Amino acid sequence: MVTSITLDATFTIVDTINPIMDVAASDLIIQCDDDNSAEIDAWLATNGGASASDACSGITWTNDFTTVNEDVCGDLTTVTFTATDECGNVTTTEANINTEDTIPPVIGCPGDVTAVTEDGDCGAIVVFQPAVAIDNCGTAFVYQTGGLGSGSVFPVGDTLIEYTAQDECGNLATCTFTVTVIDDDAPVAICQDLTVILDDTGNATITANQLNFGSNDNCGIGNLDIDIDTFDCSNVGANEVTLTVTDIHGNTATCVSTVTVLDLTDPIAVCQDITLELGDDGTVTIDPLAVDGGSSDACGIASYELNIDTLDCSNLGNTTVILTVTDVNGNESSCSAIVTLEDNTPLELVCNDVTVELNQDGVAFITPSLVAEVIDGCGTSTVTVDVEEVSCADIGTPVTVNVFANDGNGNSAVCSVIVTVVDLLGPQIVCPDDQVVNLDADGTYTLENYIANGSATATDNCTDPVTIFSQDPAPGTTLGLGIQVVNFTAEDEYGNVSTCSFELDVQDILGNNNTEDFASLVLYPNPADSKVNLSNPRQIDLNNVTIYDLTGRIVNKIDLSTMGSEITIDISTLANATYMLVIKGSQGTSTKQLIVNNY
Repeated sequence: MVTSITLDATFTIVDTINPIMDVAASDLIIQCDDDNSAEIDAWLATNGGASASDACSGITWTNDFTTVNEDVCGDLTTVTFTATDECGNVTTTEANINTEDTIPPVIGCPGDVTAVTEDGDCGAIVVFQPAVAIDNCGTAFVYQTGGLGSGSVFPVGDTLIEYTAQDECGNLATCTFTVTVIDDDAPVAICQDLTVILDDTGNATITANQLNFGSNDNCGIGNLDIDIDTFDCSNVGANEVTLTVTDIHGNTATCVSTVTVLDLTDPIAVCQDITLELGDDGTVTIDPLAVDGGSSDACGIASYELNIDTLDCSNLGNTTVILTVTDVNGNESSCSAIVTLEDNTPLELVCNDVTVELNQDGVAFITPSLVAEVIDGCGTSTVTVDVEEVSCADIGTPVTVNVFANDGNGNSAVCSVIVTVVDLLGPQIVCPDDQVVNLDADGTYTLENYIANGSATATDNCTDPVTIFSQDPAPGTTLGLGIQVVNFTAEDEYGNVSTCSFELDVQDILGNNNTEDFASLVLYPNPADSKVNLSNPRQIDLNNVTIYDLTGRIVNKIDLSTMGSEITIDISTLANATYMLVIKGSQGTSTKQLIVNNY
């Protein structure tokens, strides 16, 4: 049997076991530029995400957080979280509040910069502002990490400039911009003139370098071009050629050169021998192209010329001619050829009836050329006539004349002509010289028979004596004071008439002065040699002065109507002798004697 004993005892239950930390607290990462109080409070409220359990009772959480460390780049703020159960047992866990800066700075670069080259440099000095940056938490430092610095000489083209900003926590940010340097300087184009000579084919080529005379550019020449590089015969002379200079950046400039193209190549002259025949006129013209045997020139032949282009009878047989070939540019060359000249033209004789006039001697001469025309290309024919002379005896009777021609080459011709002989010459009649005579005592003058006394004569080539020879007025005619014209007429048996006349000045007593004023007239020097002066101090009206020799023949007559007070008379042609000067005026006449002595 089981017995039981009941005992009372007091048990004191003690909890000495710390809470168990099931999940440790987790660190909190916060950004420096934010208001993090709410985030920290929430983190603290959740005990940093820690959890604990206790076997006996609930747990109370506490932490030792006071403030966040101000260092934003890595220093930690350690927070201890404590879990306490109701029995005072505690368990702790630590976590850090890590303040960090992971946001890069905000950086700003200046805009792209464009510059142009200056002063002949292949670049440009470019000044620009640096980049600027701001940071969310502190200071950002800016520095250039790419490209040339401001104020540097930048090359033509694009240069990338890079700036970097770094904050205190090492966060980086970059920006870039482009510096563009434009070369807008055109090159300097410098040309030189050029002379080129066509080759044998009439062509020539040039290069741009031949026209370039030191063209230059600030950055360098890239290319040289010309608009014309090939020349031919059509370009002979001055040609304008444009040189285009392009620099390495595509800028261009031009200049113009004069390219003088010369053709200095002589043509090729080729001759051939030819045979020609004289024409009917005894000549032949040589066509230069007939002598040409195929001359040539690259640029063309302008002319063909012969040193002898016309041949006549003197050139019968072989004649050497020189053909000169000139091209269109004045170059020339020559060759020779033999021209054989033949005369195959028959002789032709044409006769013509003629009328011939007898000459002063009563004869006329018959020449072959008078009665016939020889048509002979060479003109070397011998022509004769069987009657060479006719005379007065042949007047009225036609004369038959035979003409004979021979060209010396076996060709001959004969023809006949009728020659009619005529006398058309009037008698040769001679009149006395002009004369001065005095009135007879009865106040009249009886005209002489000048034919009878031989002062007037008439002769004729075929009529002797002349058929008619007359004087008018007739001899014996009574004449009064004044000038009378005496006419003579002579006629031969064939009706040919000749005339002549002279003046007969019938005066009263020779030398009579009618007015006292004439006494003032003075003739000096006297004797005289080549000149004599007539002085008229009272300037009376005078008409003329007539100089007579001692036979009464007038040797000179001088007008005095405008003489004034004196006139000089030329007597250089007068022979040494005594002469009478009859001075006539409105008041009468005056006679002076002059002695001419040329010794």
